[in-house]
Amino acid sequence: MFTKRTLTRVRPSSVRLDSSNPNPQGYWKGGVQLVALNQQTPGAMLDLHRGRFSQNGGCGYVLRPAVMRDEVSYFSAHTQGCVPGVPAQTLRIKVISAHNLPKPQGSGAKGEVIDPYVVLELHGVPADCAEQRTRTAAQNQDDPLFDETFEFHVNMPELALLRFVVLDDDYIGDDFIGQYSVAFECLQPGYRNVPLLGLAGDPLPHTSLFVHVAVTNRRGGGKAQRRGLSVRRVGRRGREYVTLRHTGIKTVDETFKPAAAPLKEATDLREAVQSTTASFKEQCGLPAVAKLKQCIQSLAPRLQGPEGSAGASMVLREGYPSLEPQGNLSEPLRKLLTAYDTMIAAQKQLIENADSVQERIAQVQREGMDFHEDLSRLGEKEGLKGRKLSKAVESFTWNITVLKGQSDLLRGAKMDSLDALRQLALACEACGLTSSISSSSTFSTAELHYSCHPPSGRRSSTHGNGRI
Repeated sequence: MFTKRTLTRVRPSSVRLDSSNPNPQGYWKGGVQLVALNQQTPGAMLDLHRGRFSQNGGCGYVLRPAVMRDEVSYFSAHTQGCVPGVPAQTLRIKVISAHNLPKPQGSGAKGEVIDPYVVLELHGVPADCAEQRTRTAAQNQDDPLFDETFEFHVNMPELALLRFVVLDDDYIGDDFIGQYSVAFECLQPGYRNVPLLGLAGDPLPHTSLFVHVAVTNRRGGGKAQRRGLSVRRVGRRGREYVTLRHTGIKTVDETFKPAAAPLKEATDLREAVQSTTASFKEQCGLPAVAKLKQCIQSLAPRLQGPEGSAGASMVLREGYPSLEPQGNLSEPLRKLLTAYDTMIAAQKQLIENADSVQERIAQVQREGMDFHEDLSRLGEKEGLKGRKLSKAVESFTWNITVLKGQSDLLRGAKMDSLDALRQLALACEACGLTSSISSSSTFSTAELHYSCHPPSGRRSSTHGNGRI
C-alpha cells in the first residue's frame, strides 16, 4: 500500500567496500519504483536492470503491473502460486543454435575450440524463478547446434524476465561468452534471433542465438494450474471456477453474492473458446501453439477436389466466417469442418455475450468498492477484531482483485476472438477457400459482423522496444 501512494528509491549501501549490485527484481516485485545500481559493475544484476528498461522504447519508464497500481488489489511479492485475476502463461523456448560465438574474454592462450552451452534463467516472483540449460556442444567451435526445448510456467508475466546466458564448459575461470535479458512481455512468438551482449552490455558483432518462442495460457498444453484456496474444480471436464471469499461482514458478502453467476458464465465462455480451438487444431494435426492461419493452410490442400476445385468455401453467416462443404467429403474432413463450426459457434457466443457479462461483474465490483473506506468500521460493528478483522480485509481485497481480473480477462478474450475471426477470414481468402461471390471485388473483411481489434496479448514487434 505504501508504494502505491509514495515514490520509493533504494540504492546500494554507502558503507560497502565494493561496488556490487543488489538484485533489483526483489525490489521491483515489492513495488519499489526507483532501484539505483552501480553502472560500472557488470554482471547479472545490471543485465536484468537493462533488460527491464529496454521496454517502452528504452525511454527509462516502465509501467508497473495493474495489480500493483490498483487502489484495492491482492498481491504478495512472495507469492508461491497463481495471482488472482492474472492469467498464468506457459513459455516454451526451443534453443536451436548459436552463431559466431567468440571465445571467453581472456582465453587467448587457450585452444581454438570452445564447448558452449546455453543457460535460460527466468526471474520473477518466487513461483516463477527457474533455471534450465542445454547440453554442452562439445568441440563445436563458434556455430553450435543445440535443438533443445524448455518449458517455463509463469504466474506473473508482467514481472518476469528471461535471461539467455552462453557459457564455455571447458574454460577454467571466467567462462562467460555472452548474454541477453528480455522482459517476458517483450517476447514475440515464432523464430527469433537473440542478439548477444558482452559483459559490459556492448553488442557482440554478428553473434546471436537462434530460438523458437511459443507462449500459451495454462490450458494451452502446459501443466494444470495450481489451485488456490478459493478455486474449486467442478463439472465433468474438471473445469476450474474462481470463487469469491467470505468476509464475515454480512452487508459486504450480500453485495458480492450476485457475482457468482457472471463469474461462472465468464469462465464458461472463455473455456469454451479455448477447448474448441484446441480441438480444431488437434483435428488439423497441429500443436496447441499453432496459429489459426496455419490450420487453414494445413486444411486447404486436403479440401482440394480431383479437378483442383475447393471442397469447401468460406461464406459469411450472420457476419461470421463459415466453411460450407462443396459436394461429398470424406468422414475425416466432415469431422474437421464440424470442429471448425463448433469453434466459430463458441467464438460467436463469447463475442455476443462478453459485454453484458462483463458489465454485471463490473457492477458488483463498483458496489463492493463503496465499502472500501468504511470496511474496518463495518468489521468492528460485526464484532471482528484483530486477526479476524485483518482476514476480512484480506478477503475483501481478494474479491475486488478477482472481479477486476476476471472482467479484464473476458475483455481480452473478446478482443482475441475478434482478431482470430479476422485472421481466419484472411487465411481462407489467401488459400482460395472463398466462394466466387465472396472472392469478388465486393467482398472484404470489413463485411464481417465484428469490428477488428488488435489481440489482447503482447503487441506486435517494434524495433527498439526491447523485443525479440
